[in-house]
Amino acid sequence: MREKNSFCAFAAFFLIFYLIIYLTPVSANEDDWDKLTVTLSPENSVISKDVYTLEALKYDGYGMVWVKVSKNGETLGDAVLESNSTAWHYLDNDNVRLKACNVTDQKTLPLFGSLCSPEAEIVFETKKHIGDNVVLELDLDADKDEYLLDNDVIVDMELRNIGEVKTDKIRIDVDSDGLRVKEGAPENIILDKGSKKSYKLRFRFPDQIKEKYNITVNLNWADSSGEHFLSRDVEIGLIEPLEIYKNTGSEAFSGSRVYVTISVKNIQKRAVNVSLLDLPPATFELINGSVSADGLDSSSSDYLSWDFSLAPEEKKTFSYYIRSEQLGAHRVPQAHTYSDLCGKLYTEKSDSRNIITVYENISYVDYRNKTLTEVVLSSGDLLSAYLDENGSTLLDIWVENKSLDASLFIPAGTRLLDSQKEPLKAITIKEVDCPPLPGSLRLVGKCYGLEPVGAKLDLSGRLSLGLNNLIEGNFPAIYRYDENNSIWTLTDSTLNENKISANLSDFSVYAVLAEPPAEIKLNVKVVPS
Repeated sequence: MREKNSFCAFAAFFLIFYLIIYLTPVSANEDDWDKLTVTLSPENSVISKDVYTLEALKYDGYGMVWVKVSKNGETLGDAVLESNSTAWHYLDNDNVRLKACNVTDQKTLPLFGSLCSPEAEIVFETKKHIGDNVVLELDLDADKDEYLLDNDVIVDMELRNIGEVKTDKIRIDVDSDGLRVKEGAPENIILDKGSKKSYKLRFRFPDQIKEKYNITVNLNWADSSGEHFLSRDVEIGLIEPLEIYKNTGSEAFSGSRVYVTISVKNIQKRAVNVSLLDLPPATFELINGSVSADGLDSSSSDYLSWDFSLAPEEKKTFSYYIRSEQLGAHRVPQAHTYSDLCGKLYTEKSDSRNIITVYENISYVDYRNKTLTEVVLSSGDLLSAYLDENGSTLLDIWVENKSLDASLFIPAGTRLLDSQKEPLKAITIKEVDCPPLPGSLRLVGKCYGLEPVGAKLDLSGRLSLGLNNLIEGNFPAIYRYDENNSIWTLTDSTLNENKISANLSDFSVYAVLAEPPAEIKLNVKVVPS
């Protein structure tokens, strides 16, 4: 009987030992795991490790957290982890395991504590795979999102071997989605373990085009575990072919004419067929005989339509006069175009929105009258009524921003061109963030941005800035910021009471800077009486 009891005890011990050793996931050797301990919160809820991503989805506030694990962007599963649990949660055929060390439990918080932002400290481990398996990573990155047709489409490709062995069995295939391949990747690639290789893929647009292209790179390789595939893609598009601007006068008297101009430019390097449609504002009528007839297809009281072709980089301008007896502010409709570029149809509209204000006709004097020599405009007002066709000012112009106490004087005859050599539509003076200052100078007041940045004046303008009565520093002067070289340049400034001014020939960032006040040292010697 005693021998039978001993045998039963031995059998029970052996069974328990078997369950512990063989039924527990293979994790006895801790060296087989790559360990990462992370703290997740609602503000920092995602962490990545190799090809895996761990995301905290929800906290119950009482020591439990709901998490999700993904591999290469595909969800493997989720789990609810409990604080200080000794049990592991396994995923991906036991290649991933999770355990919560410390999850916020408001029952254990002090009486005055609050659960403002719960946290979860989690051990995130992945199984090491040491053997002859190959693990590859692939990245694709296009140098632009949208292209002109004469551009080369350049895609940077980087291939990395993050496995433990060298591979010489990588096969690569590039799907250009109809683009012409100028320079592709080799069909076979050899990669040592831990190494990477980069390639530039170059493509050209075909004769017949489409709006979007999806360039795909497919990898195929084999190792001891079988065949493997990896694919990445990048999407690129075409820049719309036309730039369209519509400008009108901003003010008129009842019954007087308002000048309207529309310019259409082909920015692509291939010819484009265009249909231009425009509508006068409501209550306005077209003045007969005022429409530029180049390409005019139809003209009525309701709409204007032109059909024409534009060569690469060609620009066409259309104009007409309108008038209205209705007083008040009238919104000007945008011009629309329908174009055909290499078989692809585009619908675009002008980027300008105008308002025409019609006043009662009391005693109107045309601004071109010789008795009018200057005009004062607010920052951002349209300039078109005061410029000739070459962009030169017809009279002296003052541009003011009263809230900033800043003004710009431009003499008559000054040619105003933007960075694209087109006449300026408006001049804006505004406060901007100040670039870094030289260590020896300090800012007096604000930094002023003159826009559009890069605009040029063939004659010098005069910038005037208001100053406070109390200036901290010596020798205040206007400085110009050179963005290309990241330096401040001193201008020849004139100080007059509470105003400082300087000549300028281009639009940039300007500011009044001063040298710091000189330090005065006072030595006092005490002489005994």
